[in-house]
Amino acid sequence: MKKLIMAAALTLMSANAVAEKIALPPLNYTSYIGADELYDKLKQSEVFSNLDKENFGTPIRLIVRYRTENTAGGSAAGFTSAILAGGSLGILPVVTNNDFVLTYELTVQNQVIAAIEYRENFTEAANMYQAEDLHRLDGDELVWVMTTAEQFIEQVQADPEVRSLIEEYDYYFGE
Repeated sequence: MKKLIMAAALTLMSANAVAEKIALPPLNYTSYIGADELYDKLKQSEVFSNLDKENFGTPIRLIVRYRTENTAGGSAAGFTSAILAGGSLGILPVVTNNDFVLTYELTVQNQVIAAIEYRENFTEAANMYQAEDLHRLDGDELVWVMTTAEQFIEQVQADPEVRSLIEEYDYYFGE
């Protein structure tokens, strides 16, 4: 009977630990996305309330980056589309199909504590003469990136490595 009560108490304590809100110590924000909306959304959460773009002295960093990866069908479609666009002297658009991979990395002294990756497939059609900033997110990609922020915040709160970091920081520097 004592073992059953002890097991129930431990289960309740672990459930409360996950539900309990945490706040990370001061950390630097670095993003290769170029969207201030993501920074603002993360900063509004209790977990990242100490997030700062200009806090360069802290060893704790949140790095947000993205990359695109070709899909098998996307490579074939892109090649065919490029040939058709070139043959039509740019009248037809170039169609690309890539996986957009967004990575959030929480590092302490350049050691990765938590790395969470999100992936979504996008198809785009663009004129080959269009002078567009290739590294700036807009449209559907930016909307999708904003939806990952809530998921990331929830996953960080439940991560045992992050909780351990906060406990160690509180032990040495107080709350």
